[in-house]
Amino acid sequence: MMKLVVAATFVSATLISAVSSANCSIHNDTGYDFKVESGNTSNQSVGAHTSTSIASGKIIGKDEKSGKSISGSCKDGDKLEVTDDHGVPVLSVK
Repeated sequence: MMKLVVAATFVSATLISAVSSANCSIHNDTGYDFKVESGNTSNQSVGAHTSTSIASGKIIGKDEKSGKSISGSCKDGDKLEVTDDHGVPVLSVK
């Protein structure tokens, strides 16, 4: 019985680790600095003219200075880009 509990704990820890490491890359090609909430992770920074990785899942981002926002979603391994379309930030999958 003890071996079963240890095995179940190991499997659970492995699955949790795999889920928490899931991410997508994002390139912000605008002049806006976004604070992004995605998946179960908040306060991720996506600075102006930078690339970084964020947690996969539903994405909500806001630039505090301008009030501009982005939203969408990504799956593990997706590559996203934020572009400026006449003053409107647009989030798209590359």
